[in-house]
Amino acid sequence: MKVEIVELAILLSFIICVDGENVEHNCKTVDDYYFRNINESVCYLSCLSNALNKLYSDGEKRLFVNEEAYANASRILDDMEGKTGESTKYLSVISSVMEGEHDKLEKLISYGNQMGDLAAKAGGLFVEVNESVRAVRKEIRDALIQANKYYTAVAEIAGTVWAFDGQKVVEGDHKCDLEASKKTVEFQSKCSAHTCPLRNGVNKSTLQQYKNGCLEISVMHSHIVDFCHQSPRNVLYVSGAVKDSGNALKWKPGHAFFLTIEVKGIFSSLIASFTAGHPPPVLLAMVSNMTLLYSLFSETYSNFTSLLLGTSITDNLNSTDSTT
Repeated sequence: MKVEIVELAILLSFIICVDGENVEHNCKTVDDYYFRNINESVCYLSCLSNALNKLYSDGEKRLFVNEEAYANASRILDDMEGKTGESTKYLSVISSVMEGEHDKLEKLISYGNQMGDLAAKAGGLFVEVNESVRAVRKEIRDALIQANKYYTAVAEIAGTVWAFDGQKVVEGDHKCDLEASKKTVEFQSKCSAHTCPLRNGVNKSTLQQYKNGCLEISVMHSHIVDFCHQSPRNVLYVSGAVKDSGNALKWKPGHAFFLTIEVKGIFSSLIASFTAGHPPPVLLAMVSNMTLLYSLFSETYSNFTSLLLGTSITDNLNSTDSTT
């Protein structure tokens, strides 16, 4: 009897030592070993798909803001440079025909210089806008395509972890019985905060919460994932989600649910691409400054044209044109 008690104590001690918190895994792991809550796998997957969706939306917005900023900046600079060129041409012509109007000529030259200075400042801002747009076009367009592939793959798996083609797993049954004669397994839809390390954003700090930068979902013994769901799931994942994700998602076909997601590999490259160019607030501030310069330029140009259209100047200019 004492021997049996000692053996039982050793067995219990072994079970405690291999408790889920003490088992070494290569990745952040959700499994059905040692009393872990396998239901949370959907939450972990949804966390990744939501983070990818947000990255995609932010990247799309960044691309749109850059393109809009480029269009506005180009329009402003083109108009400023065009009018500055016209003013320079007028000055080169009228300088030789404005006899006795030296003060007006100096004023016109002053206005011309002011327009040139304002156009140069706007040009400097445009260079920064243009560089940002070029970087965004180069990086974000491809990153958006990649992020969409990752999102589609993870979301597809998240939607088919427990059910396939509208079927629900029947507790303790290995038959795909749509009539569900037995009690169906219902899973909690509310996710705890710890299941989403990326809930406050995607960065180096939050990615470090995934051990070795990866997430592993392993259902080896539970009846939750039965074989009749696994066969079509293998086909779906191998030919779709896993295939389209490159090496980011690793799926082991078989009767068990075993999925590894390279979280850091997915997000690290996307973060670098989606931070290309200037942030939208900075870019919008540049365009706002260009708009302010354009307003000052327009005022100066209006003063220039008003003075240029003085009677004696235009008469001399017209007579000069008529003799050439």
